Amino acid sequence: MTTATIELFAENISKRYDGANRVDVLRGVSLSMSSGESAAIMGPSGCGKSTL
Repeated sequence: MTTATIELFAENISKRYDGANRVDVLRGVSLSMSSGESAAIMGPSGCGKSTL
């Protein structure tokens, strides 16, 4: 049995929008995906899907 090689790896991603109302849209997000895998990013409007 062979082990898949990680093709995508991101660790501790954070994004904040500053302004009158500071908003953390991503905080401490980590992701790893191997060749042939797929993922769906789901959530309500404004939760950081497009930012990711």
